[in-house]
Amino acid sequence: MEEEDEVREIEHEESRPQAIRILRKRGDEVLVMEEDTTREMKRLLSTLSTAMKQIEGIARTAVQWQQLIKRMEPLAEENEKLKEAVKLMEKNVQRAQRERDLSDSNKRDLEYQKGTLSEQLKIISEQLEHTSE
Repeated sequence: MEEEDEVREIEHEESRPQAIRILRKRGDEVLVMEEDTTREMKRLLSTLSTAMKQIEGIARTAVQWQQLIKRMEPLAEENEKLKEAVKLMEKNVQRAQRERDLSDSNKRDLEYQKGTLSEQLKIISEQLEHTSE
């Protein structure tokens, strides 16, 4: 005699969606809302998908900024060198202005001395003419 395994089919009640309670605050009021989990899950998945796309966009932007910064590093170094050159040129301009002012002052002194010496020469020349007569 052969024994046969007995197979029984298990029957479940029809599955029904579970409910989720969502608490929302509006002003001083707290609202309790019940939604089925599948609808809430779809909403959460949609929100998550949107957030992931935004994060991916931010990551791409960060990579682009990083690449841009790398390309700008040599320019920043060159900019620093140019700033130093400008400072040196400004010092040279100031020095040249001081030298010009000193030259102007020396010119005025020499013109005054020329006038004084011209007067003295005139006086001496007149005296020589009187003594030679």
